[in-house]
Amino acid sequence: MKNVLALIAIAGVAGAASAQDLIAYWNFNDSTPGSGGGLGSLNGFDGTGFPSDAGAGLLTTNIAINTVAGTPSQNNGTLGTFAGTTNNALFGDASGGALSIQGGQDQVNNGNWIQFEFDASLYTDVNISWAGRGTGTGFGDPFGLQNTVQFSTDGVNFTNVDTYASRQASFDLYDFSMGSGLDFADNAIIRIVFDGATGSAGNNRLDNVQITGAFIPAPGAFALLGLGGLAAARRRR
Repeated sequence: MKNVLALIAIAGVAGAASAQDLIAYWNFNDSTPGSGGGLGSLNGFDGTGFPSDAGAGLLTTNIAINTVAGTPSQNNGTLGTFAGTTNNALFGDASGGALSIQGGQDQVNNGNWIQFEFDASLYTDVNISWAGRGTGTGFGDPFGLQNTVQFSTDGVNFTNVDTYASRQASFDLYDFSMGSGLDFADNAIIRIVFDGATGSAGNNRLDNVQITGAFIPAPGAFALLGLGGLAAARRRR
């Protein structure tokens, strides 16, 4: 009977762990969204990247960043913000800004990337989702070169997950599972590589990026839970 109670307790935790828990979230609302005058400035850069607004993660990129406060004309980078959405937002967040990547002069950003770095050492079944849209000359040509979602556990070797098009005029939900590729990875990275832009001002927007996973307690927690079940059984005798 004691062993049965312990197993039931552990199974209960394992079942609860199958739900998706938030690891990191970016809403890009700490920004100055651009308008018809050009790309807006993306605020919050800490010298290495953009920390998540909730959870724990860091967004990094090899694309030139707009971080100058003021009007869009004061900026000269190709990664900044335009108006966002509440699609996929958490905590009742307003639409605010959305991360925007432009093709750049001579479409220099084809092949460039943004990536999300985080600790998944206590998670399985890692997933990324966001609200996205794009212009007719932006990345993700539905009939040609598309964007690629990848993952890595060392920042050097990347595995392709899927490709996607993103030239629709309104925000749609994008959702990709890493399968077991980032299970228990303490140096987890999800990268999006952009391709297919045909215009310098053509762009893609991403907003309300959520990285989630199934939280798995450390092995010691299972041991303590088992002992708790045995203790409860003894008290009933």
